[in-house]
Amino acid sequence: MPIIISKGQELYPELAAFMGGWFHQDFDIHGDSLEEVVAAFKAESDPDLIRPLVDDIDAFLSSGDEGMDARFQELFNPDIIPTAFRPTTREFLVAIREELIAERS
Repeated sequence: MPIIISKGQELYPELAAFMGGWFHQDFDIHGDSLEEVVAAFKAESDPDLIRPLVDDIDAFLSSGDEGMDARFQELFNPDIIPTAFRPTTREFLVAIREELIAERS
């Protein structure tokens, strides 16, 4: 049986995996906020996974703002609504990016 790879997995594999693994319908098992979910990801993941994920976020963001919400939905088919966390999909992704690169003491 062939493996089916979505367009999101093909273009942005780390972002697709992150969305499916951390911002799914039961995301709240990892926390109640974007910050808590990203902190749980960082705590449970190999640090070498952060840079490729940030790179995928940057690549998606650079694809332009026009139609971003629809493109995000089409590519990642998320179980969550990004605008439930931030006013726009762009702000949602930027907030994730900032949390990923933030140094915690």
